[in-house]
Amino acid sequence: MVEVNEALIRKVAELARLECSDAEVSEYVRSVGDVLGYVAQLEEVDTKGVEPMTHGVDFVLRARADVAEAPKFTADGKPKVLSAAPEVLYDGYKVPQVL
Repeated sequence: MVEVNEALIRKVAELARLECSDAEVSEYVRSVGDVLGYVAQLEEVDTKGVEPMTHGVDFVLRARADVAEAPKFTADGKPKVLSAAPEVLYDGYKVPQVL
């Protein structure tokens, strides 16, 4: 395991373009050391036969069927989806010009 000391914390801070006071460096030495100690403790756990997980909770994704539907139109023959548009141009949404 890597030894966490002030030189390492200062090097990481430099690479991350962070300014740290001496008090912060001392606190980070302790904090990072604690985290790495916990990781080392987790490495000792026997995980043989344990399936990898993508989520902490098993669940089945319930999704609706992907069905194509015909577009709906208003009484005057315009697409109904355009009723929510702030501005319509050429039977479509009017958007700002992008160059």
